[in-house]
Amino acid sequence: MKSLKLVTILPRLALLALLLPAGMLAAQNPDSAAISDLLKAVESHATQADDDAQMLANYTLSNLDWRTHANQLNSIKEHINNLISDANQLTSLRDEGSPWQQEAIDRISVLLPEMAAHLTTTINHFNDNTTQTQMAPYRDLVLTNRTMIEKAHAMISNFVEYDKAKAKADDLERQLQLSAASETPS
Repeated sequence: MKSLKLVTILPRLALLALLLPAGMLAAQNPDSAAISDLLKAVESHATQADDDAQMLANYTLSNLDWRTHANQLNSIKEHINNLISDANQLTSLRDEGSPWQQEAIDRISVLLPEMAAHLTTTINHFNDNTTQTQMAPYRDLVLTNRTMIEKAHAMISNFVEYDKAKAKADDLERQLQLSAASETPS
């Protein structure tokens, strides 16, 4: 009789295990301070790249010398390379992060290769056409770079802001628990 009950309970337990979020079945990592610090560094590089990409987009509206465009492209490339380097460090720490940090790393990791590839395409086009900085093909590439970098920057900044807000909420929660514990009558 016991084996019959076990046979009917096991499939239900298996179904329950499939329906529960993975985080409820395994212990979750707390937020990693190292990941939080690296996210801030990634945001800093993204901010610099975003500023440079905006400046380059403005350059396409004027008659600036091609060398000015070249310098700005090199500046964007430097910031993107630094961003990618920090993002690679984030990826190496991914397993140490909390679920939201892992999600942030995954999302950032997906964006960067496409962004870097498009920047490379823009640089190659520029190198082949240095005198055509006001022509539509170059302008289109520059504006697409601007849009991609701007979106990446916004997403990364949102993760950093979430981290700050979460840390503040966690701190307040700890304070409230300490206050509640100290107010409990003995």
